[in-house]
Amino acid sequence: MNLHQSEGIAGVLAAAGYRSVDAIESADVVIFNGCMVRQKAEEKVYGRVGAVMEEKRRRPVLFGIGGCLGQVRGRSLLERFPAVDFVFGSQGHGALPGLLARLEADGGRELRVADPTEIDEVPAHREGSVSGMVTITEGCSNFCSYCVVPYARGPMRSRSPERILAEVAGMVDEGYAEVLLLGQNVNSYGTDRPEFGAFVDLLERVSATGIRRIRFTSSHPKDMDRRVFERMAVRDNICNHVHLACQSGSTKILAAMNRAYAREEFLRIVEAGRAIVPGLNVTTDLIVGFPGETERDFQETLGLIDEARFGTVFAAKYSPRPLTTAMRMPDDVSDEVKNERLHRVLDRQRCIALEENERLVGEEIEVLIEGVARNGASYGRSDDHRTVLVEGLFPVGEMVRTRVGAASAAALSGVAAVLEGTG
Repeated sequence: MNLHQSEGIAGVLAAAGYRSVDAIESADVVIFNGCMVRQKAEEKVYGRVGAVMEEKRRRPVLFGIGGCLGQVRGRSLLERFPAVDFVFGSQGHGALPGLLARLEADGGRELRVADPTEIDEVPAHREGSVSGMVTITEGCSNFCSYCVVPYARGPMRSRSPERILAEVAGMVDEGYAEVLLLGQNVNSYGTDRPEFGAFVDLLERVSATGIRRIRFTSSHPKDMDRRVFERMAVRDNICNHVHLACQSGSTKILAAMNRAYAREEFLRIVEAGRAIVPGLNVTTDLIVGFPGETERDFQETLGLIDEARFGTVFAAKYSPRPLTTAMRMPDDVSDEVKNERLHRVLDRQRCIALEENERLVGEEIEVLIEGVARNGASYGRSDDHRTVLVEGLFPVGEMVRTRVGAASAAALSGVAAVLEGTG
């Protein structure tokens, strides 16, 4: 989501006559679009401020921090970092060129943060040429106890289907093969605006645009509609992959997280999805060390990994986030235990990912080529979102029918069986 928002910021500035450069030393304006989802992401921004400060000592450079970090931290960023000229929030990016023009002319420092209530309709300056992201919802209204997103991005807001479809149709005209539909909870689409229809209705309409592949992220288990799986089963261009963030395998911890489902409900959703969509790849997010998590709770998370057999797990240590309910809970799992549990999750998942990938050896799969790997092979992704190395060089954007010859926990590899143009 932050990456695509950065594409929007870049698009606004490009339309105003700016061009992107590869190094701070060449820049007149430097913007950090900061993430707040974990403490580590916040600290990454702070760790890079020094490089901009050094450049500002040599010559004039406008320096701004925005996005979720600007929205939540606001004026404190101006107070903490004298080198920061402006702070902005998680929306209203269309006003950035005017702000920059004023600061260039008059100097000074400025805070531009307002409550996020709209969706920015700004042109995206996409870096890739194969797969592109399209926002369908902004914000979140779930208020999971650990999550700062509702405070940083505001309540869940659905984007007009006409605007979404127009953007996807434009991508088809530009030669994009794949669209990634983005939202904090994509399957909540339309719940705030019933006239827009449900997420499954939007999927059907996007499928009809002719785009070769459709992906979507992220899905909340409590809103997962069986009809989405049914649509995936009958539409060839809707990929057989769902990112279904579980966060914990313990029903007790899920309740403390305010996730609104139990462990058994999550596993039933996974089972139903795979019954409807054979070969469905389910990926997830997990948090270890949430307040009150005991070894027994953690063992239930490891058991969930064994039962659900995820293709990929994005795991993170719990870190308290400002404004959240969990911030008021005792952070009673030591960092040492958090680290140890994180490694155990990753080790368990690597074993399962290897076993699941090895099941595909000898199969033929369709791979969308995205680039060239360091070893000289082409790389891309399968329909079910697995990374695949294909022997030889193939044009970016081509669909290559590939026979899988080997597997690791991280990727598949094979040779091309049939080369098919994307049209």
